[in-house]
Amino acid sequence: MAARHVIIGEWSVDARANQITGPDGTVELEPRVMDLLILLAGQPGEVMSKDEIAKALWGEVHVNDDALTRTVFKLRKALGDEARNSRYVATVPKRGYRLVADVSTPAERLAATAETWHRKALIGTVVLVVLFLAAFLYGLTQSPEPEADAPQDAITRLLERADGFYSQFRRADNESALRLYTDALELDPDNAPALAGLANALTQRQIRYEGPGSQGQGRTTLTQALQSGWLDSETAQAALERAVALARRATDIDPSHTRAWRALGLALSAAGEFAQAERAYERALVIDPDDWGTMINLSELYTLMGAPDRSTPYLEQAWGAMERRYAVDPVEIRPWHSEVGLVVARRKQETGANEEAELWYRRVLTLDPLNAEAVRGLSGLLAASGDAEAAASLCTDLQQATGETC
Repeated sequence: MAARHVIIGEWSVDARANQITGPDGTVELEPRVMDLLILLAGQPGEVMSKDEIAKALWGEVHVNDDALTRTVFKLRKALGDEARNSRYVATVPKRGYRLVADVSTPAERLAATAETWHRKALIGTVVLVVLFLAAFLYGLTQSPEPEADAPQDAITRLLERADGFYSQFRRADNESALRLYTDALELDPDNAPALAGLANALTQRQIRYEGPGSQGQGRTTLTQALQSGWLDSETAQAALERAVALARRATDIDPSHTRAWRALGLALSAAGEFAQAERAYERALVIDPDDWGTMINLSELYTLMGAPDRSTPYLEQAWGAMERRYAVDPVEIRPWHSEVGLVVARRKQETGANEEAELWYRRVLTLDPLNAEAVRGLSGLLAASGDAEAAASLCTDLQQATGETC
């Protein structure tokens, strides 16, 4: 079906906006999930093999069955569908998937409605009058009930605030996040985002804020926490065991929740279970190949595992993913973007790849023009290559604009 605006069952589908609208409102879909819906809608009722779908969605890139399964899971969740009693996307064992709902365009639906309207108009009028009278009489005998706040709205508000506190990476904010995630779980004990958030906050408490060396500037990385020895203590191990359990529960409840797998990877990394952590992070990237937070965590994990050659490429990928998502989530990305580029630049410089290091310093300065560390790094490379004038110009500009020196 070539149309990009179709009606599938109860849902009006706007493929260009990646949105579906139904009785309960509008739902945003990931682009690949929308592609799957449109693909199946193009052949309603017909079975499409997994290979056909994978090739259409991912092209020549090889993906395992898990990636397709997660995409189908997300689509069913958005449609309010169930695998065992499907009204939309049905699994055909050993063959693939098919769309079982009716598919039409708005014009077709409008024409069908117009065709039957003249036959229903008189009946409809009579029915409306009867219903009005019944409602009026019923209202005379009933007292109004007070409106109750929707629990889901309350949970959403709690999670938004908790996520905001957590992303500040300050002790008091992390403790506030812990309490808000706990409040959300009191309303819904099986809420996967709340479980993952609580697991993250508990893990960060042990990495950054508990034990020797956590005062003052404190620890800021998993590497520093492991080197401090604190994570080997009974107190830390007990807390991390709880964090792992919470994250595992989140992945069991919602296997398509990227942050739950990332939370599991972080908790396992802090507990020293590097191989299991690697698998959790890889699962997160199958679900969301642009999850830059997972890439950063995986980069640090590979350094801890003694595989630096695998570490830097993930930082480079994280940089690209952050560029692609910056417009959507600038507040969360901004504190990380420049630092990731600087780490890549320093590593390139340490290995003698000065031209690549220069490129990365310039990339940082393109997005963060007065980043002092990038200016110092680039000016040092330029001076070492014999371009003292350009190096001095960079330093002068930095000092005039910010007061900082090279």
